[in-house]
Amino acid sequence: MRIDLGCGAAKHPGCTGVDKLPMLGVDLVHDFDNPWPIDDNSVDFVIASNSLQYAADQERLIQEIHRVCRHGAIVCITAPYAHASVHLANPHYRQLLSEQSPRYWTPHPVCYVDPDEYHFAAEKSWSLSPNVHNDLGEYTGFPDQSNRIVPDLRLVRLEFFYFPQYEGLYEPHELSLLRQSQMNVAHHFMMHLIVIKQPIPEDEVLWLAAQPMEEPAYAATLRFPLFSGKDEPFLYPGPLNPLLTTGSEREVAGRAPAEQQAVGGSQPANNQGAGASPLRAVTDQIRGKHPSRKGNRSQNKKSTPSTKRPLKRASEKGRTKPTKSRYS
Repeated sequence: MRIDLGCGAAKHPGCTGVDKLPMLGVDLVHDFDNPWPIDDNSVDFVIASNSLQYAADQERLIQEIHRVCRHGAIVCITAPYAHASVHLANPHYRQLLSEQSPRYWTPHPVCYVDPDEYHFAAEKSWSLSPNVHNDLGEYTGFPDQSNRIVPDLRLVRLEFFYFPQYEGLYEPHELSLLRQSQMNVAHHFMMHLIVIKQPIPEDEVLWLAAQPMEEPAYAATLRFPLFSGKDEPFLYPGPLNPLLTTGSEREVAGRAPAEQQAVGGSQPANNQGAGASPLRAVTDQIRGKHPSRKGNRSQNKKSTPSTKRPLKRASEKGRTKPTKSRYS
């Protein structure tokens, strides 16, 4: 069984849609804050796309996900990033998640994602679960008074989606450090977790983490060029673009102006060539510069006779004594 929690009208393909509102595509009308009418160990895949921030009790919801999932099931979660002021001000959000959230969802002390995403983590153990483990950091399944087992959802993939204002300005490691140290750098993030219900070797966890995993369809549109796998450079090359292009690309690029001239084509707007940085045009507009008017400035001026008095020649003025410098 595959379920989409809080699917709304955009249910993930091949999933059973669960939502408290009877919309198109919803298969089970149910509030996920209440106990789910789903059997234990019956779910292979769970996706929660922009829905966990509405949960009244995040801890109980994670326990319910752990209950219905089989051992080795995949959980995909996308959520608004907590370090964005627009999400902090949203009165409808009951929960705010960040990269620190999955540390409370497992007693396991090992981190499987890039440790550079946690520069400001002072704790030695990966797990921050209050019902952790024994002195060796081993999973014990510590029961509480309600006889609930501590959930074990291990994070194996972590990806952030950044505000478009940062596109092309920073390298990935710089964006990661900015995101962890200041607000309004990333707006959403995505996690993939593996449900663990029995002892499992570390090699098997790493193998599961390397397998292809499903994600929401819109995730590809939120990535920068570097993260989308395209051939576009992450940083704008600017005037170095002709040096980075191949010979065939230069041949095609050089053929285009000749064809435009033959058919009476005009020059590119703002006098920008193919290698000009797209940021320069925006910068010139902010500074009040108009590159396109620069070439026509002399043509628009009227040729009026000068009224300035001509300078006297050196022979007519007479020689003057040089002034003594105060530094001599």
